[in-house]
Amino acid sequence: MIIVRQNKRTDDIIDNNNNSNKYILLVDDDQDTIFTFDLYLKSIGYTIVSFVNPVEALDYFNKNFADCSLVITDYGMPQMSGIDLIKKIREKDQNYTKKIILISATIKGDILTDYYDELSNLRVNKILEKPMSLEILKNVIRTFIE
Repeated sequence: MIIVRQNKRTDDIIDNNNNSNKYILLVDDDQDTIFTFDLYLKSIGYTIVSFVNPVEALDYFNKNFADCSLVITDYGMPQMSGIDLIKKIREKDQNYTKKIILISATIKGDILTDYYDELSNLRVNKILEKPMSLEILKNVIRTFIE
């Protein structure tokens, strides 16, 4: 598991690549994060399916499992935590074919100390700290999809 920390926000230059016909599932209860990530990732050629409600995201994932290439989920959400969402995803994805990125503003706190072993067992591929630059997000996604 790789952890990336970023302490500044930057804009990114749009890169028009045609990446895949599969979708990236994006889940975050923060509307601004969803809007920014969704708009940017679509602008560089990814197909994004976004949800602010992880329960709805899980329902969509279960119905469209085969077409998902990557899951990006926030850690702290009111309806269901990111860890609980990942557990449910892994119930369906028992062969760990879906790459998972966990994003959080609280990496220094309970995620690393309390959940490191669990996240490793769930095969979370990367943890990113918010806020992060869109360039970092793009580069991390490319390591898993391209």
